Amino acid sequence: MDFVQFLQTLANNPVDYSIILFVYALLAALILPIPVELVLLIPTPIGILGTAIVLGLGKATGAMLVFFLGVKVEKSIRMWSSNFKWIGKFVDLLEKFVAKTQYIGLYILLSIPLMPDTITIYFFSLFNKDEIMKPSYFAVTNFCAGVNRAMIVYALASLAGITLVSG
Repeated sequence: MDFVQFLQTLANNPVDYSIILFVYALLAALILPIPVELVLLIPTPIGILGTAIVLGLGKATGAMLVFFLGVKVEKSIRMWSSNFKWIGKFVDLLEKFVAKTQYIGLYILLSIPLMPDTITIYFFSLFNKDEIMKPSYFAVTNFCAGVNRAMIVYALASLAGITLVSG
């Protein structure tokens, strides 16, 4: 049984559905380099907004774990990049991009349908030089982008005449 079929078996149990959806979104932010739109393709017992909020909460929670990992690894990345000039230049470029775009860049990238969250979240966490992005705002940005992205998918599907939910 694949994940989508498993979620479909929970269609009459909003609490279990929400817990599994939350864990899926958390894992998508933390370790699964797959877009979360997969879960938007099945009927949901918690409705469009409920699904969007649960996805946003899961993404924000996973993003916080990645954020604190990034803070711990950042010094090692800088030390390692100082040993190899071309890596150092690449790291400097990425750090400048994160510093320049910060929360707006993170929000825009995470709002793009089918964009793997894992890559974006790690990118902004690992290259957050001198911790210019703060944990609470990082979490809020991830939450808002998660909700926004789900709503964009629902809106695009609706414009195309596709019904993705029945809750």
